[in-house]
Amino acid sequence: MEESKIKVEKNIPCQLSDGTILHSDVYRPNDEGMYPVLMLRLPYDKETPRYYNEYLDVPRMVEAGYAIILQDVRGRFASEGEFYPFIHEGKDGYEAVEWAAKLPFSDGNVGLFGMSYHGYTQLAAAAEKPPSLKAIAPVMTMGDPFGDIPNIEGAPNAIGKFQTWVLGSIIEDQLKRSNQLDETKFQGYLENMVERLFDKPADEWPPMKDLDPNSFFFEVMQGKLSPELKENAKLDDKFKNTEIPALFMGGWFDALLTPTLDMYNAYDGTKMLWIGPWTHEDMTGRAGDRFFQHALENIGVDKMKDPTEIHIKWFDKWLKDKPLSIEKPVHLYLMEQNKWEAFDEWPLTNGVSELYLHSNGNSQTRHGDGKLDTNPSTAKTKTALKLDPFDTVPIRGGNVLIAGHESGIFEISDIQDRGDVLVYTSSPLEKDVQLLGTVKAVIWGSSPTQLFDISLRISDVDESGHVYNIIDTFHREKTDAINEPFQLELVIGTTAYMLKKGHCLRLDMTASKAPLYDINLNNGTTTKTNVTGKAAIEHIYQGGETGSKIILPLADNLS
Repeated sequence: MEESKIKVEKNIPCQLSDGTILHSDVYRPNDEGMYPVLMLRLPYDKETPRYYNEYLDVPRMVEAGYAIILQDVRGRFASEGEFYPFIHEGKDGYEAVEWAAKLPFSDGNVGLFGMSYHGYTQLAAAAEKPPSLKAIAPVMTMGDPFGDIPNIEGAPNAIGKFQTWVLGSIIEDQLKRSNQLDETKFQGYLENMVERLFDKPADEWPPMKDLDPNSFFFEVMQGKLSPELKENAKLDDKFKNTEIPALFMGGWFDALLTPTLDMYNAYDGTKMLWIGPWTHEDMTGRAGDRFFQHALENIGVDKMKDPTEIHIKWFDKWLKDKPLSIEKPVHLYLMEQNKWEAFDEWPLTNGVSELYLHSNGNSQTRHGDGKLDTNPSTAKTKTALKLDPFDTVPIRGGNVLIAGHESGIFEISDIQDRGDVLVYTSSPLEKDVQLLGTVKAVIWGSSPTQLFDISLRISDVDESGHVYNIIDTFHREKTDAINEPFQLELVIGTTAYMLKKGHCLRLDMTASKAPLYDINLNNGTTTKTNVTGKAAIEHIYQGGETGSKIILPLADNLS
């Protein structure tokens, strides 16, 4: 749309009931008409070009007959007030929606859009049920924002993601607002953030301790945020019989895929789901070392031009009462088939295949004796899995969102050469195998201490021996059964990936996933709160009554 046909109004004030003024930029047709409003509420600066023409194309949305509002949330950039992540977004969102509905150019119908944090701002506002809110479109988001840092003894903490977010996206503006920004010091920490993610203890993280010792960062990391506030910020159970339609979008390699799917499943109302070969930072189809066609253009079986068109079609239905030309509610990109498929439901109802772990106790490295077989082993064995908290296994690819680590698919055979990685490989596949759904595992393990850490990854081994990651997970279990076997039922991840004939499926295990998660120090504590530790040996069991296995969701009947 020609810029001359767009009327731009900067820093329009939205006064909340407590007197706080939020500022918004407005982009609307340059005439005197009244239009439905689509609003994005974000903490990352409404002036950032990404939110005007990269993530979605605002000029095209204006051309489609919408007034677009980009609003800085409370305490961020142009808006007044004090920022505390997630806590104010429900009430503030309700008031912002009703303010937008009453603007002179508004026809009274409001929709919300945005990804990540501003996906959460939509859900938080929708949970408050503002009368003028007609539809939302949360992309790559979550309903339990503090769930990754539960502050429950023995639970895993995704400290690397939180540290990356606060230092990389939040603290600079906070320091500017309080006139405390030392630019040289801040840039120094930012440039060295990858190494600083290993600083311990994490709940006294030196970069934040130096830059802003009074930051909310420490309340969250040290478990000082009140249970009431944490529970109020949790949205999973607040959408029973909701009347606000929701368009959910996620990425197979997005760090928030699981919480996005959790929210989709919990959302009890009209809804649609799209999952593409996307990362949190890139929707072009590039995911690590792979590039997937039709990820950004000609999307879905309905051949949508791009994500902007999907959004326009969605909001046209609910804010303008136009027919929705997208027929089915679930749209998934099938990796390695490089095509989209549409479905009537999610989760899908598929068959499963179980593969059992086999080893004589020497499954360390990809050159060991670990195998996956459709038949269980009758021989009970165990394999030693070493965890050295000062020499953890590197992470690469997958659904990460931390400094210095790119998400997506990468070659990982060198990681599987390490002696602290257990590896189990299937025989070459006799036909193509389509994984479609959630991969699970039943793992028997034992621990020398009260904390048992395990990271599992599924990978694709091609005919030349190259290994490419598909999905992975991390789990920590608190146990009193020291050195005694116990059973874990785990979710490894959700995917839509085809393993080609002649390839092998591989499972590998490690006892860490740092620096994304805090590290088990093998003394009942982790690097979240402590510094000293020692190397130790866990055990994984194969065969007999303590046989471990993985459970694969299969789809053989796709067109």
